[in-house]
Amino acid sequence: MKSKSRLKQTSEMKTGTPVLNVIKLLLKDHRAMRVLIKKIKSHRAKAPQIKVHFRLLEKLVRSHVAAEEFALLSRIDHHPKFEDHAKESTEEHRIHDHVLLGIARLQDADRKITQMKIFCELLEDHIDEEEEDLFPSFKKYSALKTRKKMGALFLKRRRDTHRAGEKLGSLKK
Repeated sequence: MKSKSRLKQTSEMKTGTPVLNVIKLLLKDHRAMRVLIKKIKSHRAKAPQIKVHFRLLEKLVRSHVAAEEFALLSRIDHHPKFEDHAKESTEEHRIHDHVLLGIARLQDADRKITQMKIFCELLEDHIDEEEEDLFPSFKKYSALKTRKKMGALFLKRRRDTHRAGEKLGSLKK
């Protein structure tokens, strides 16, 4: 007997209170990331401001990635319509993590700021790809009820991977 796909299992899940669908939550996080990216890349921003904004961006990205992979990507990575996008997004997350680790190890302050800005460019490209390719395709072929169930999973993981009191992206009221 063939087992059910993770996407099918998710669609049959029981959830409590209705929440926003996973795509809307992902987009909300993306908007928060874009705001921080703009502040980091601003020509008027000084190094201390850039570092503060980058720390916030890094926390948001790490929490977002954990939630996105748990609630969406791991559930569609074997679906023929979405597997290429899902696997590419997951691999890009690994690259982002590797770059973040490299930035953390840098001692040279100027290089660190430069690499923070380069990371922002990589992240923007990744966000654009998801918003232009994966999200519209998934929205077209998935039921709103399933996306809402995934949204509940996404929010739970975001809360589990984010410090209490930090209200960024989809956790902001």
